[in-house]
Amino acid sequence: MWPLSREQYPKQFLKFGKTSLFQDTLKRCLTLSDITEIFVVTNESQKFFVSGQIKECGYDIPVENILIEPKGKNTLPAICFGMREIEKRYGKSAVGVFPSDHILDKGIMKIIAGAESMATDSLVTFGITPRSPHTGYGYIKPGQALGDGFGVLEFREKPVLAQAKKYVTEGCLWNSGMFLFNTELFFSELKTYVPDVFKAFEAMASVKLLS
Repeated sequence: MWPLSREQYPKQFLKFGKTSLFQDTLKRCLTLSDITEIFVVTNESQKFFVSGQIKECGYDIPVENILIEPKGKNTLPAICFGMREIEKRYGKSAVGVFPSDHILDKGIMKIIAGAESMATDSLVTFGITPRSPHTGYGYIKPGQALGDGFGVLEFREKPVLAQAKKYVTEGCLWNSGMFLFNTELFFSELKTYVPDVFKAFEAMASVKLLS
């Protein structure tokens, strides 16, 4: 969305109506959680956009719930940051993860809330049925039916158009980037499959404890 969206003023804070994409995300989350249970992972340059736009919505988020990354390291470390803080304060918890630049109907939150039981023994992700082949999204190939959802056979990166057409024909879903995790299971799986990231957060916790 350049030039409206820039590095220091990303698209989630832009307003094309009365509210921004970030504010819309906040309001969706408030259908499931109190403001005190919502955490935002951001960076130093955007923290005032976060707090200011939340206040515009009529809410005061606890300052400690705005988590400032010391350095951007992509999606997984940002999720780990939030998950670690939530586990530290609340113990074992079910946690929804939402990018702040999506356009979604509030009804999606009922579907997400209904998947909480699945998060007990699975890492839950949410796919979107494609309206057309699109090269701007990653794809999820669903497998065996599991209750109200499906197992995941494969994640596929953003394709070229010919591959996107094939993925849609195969019944693949757009990868929404939204998740529902149980903190205990999340860190257990993280330790098994991405041990370097797990160890980095364990080391960070140790440093804070000693200081």
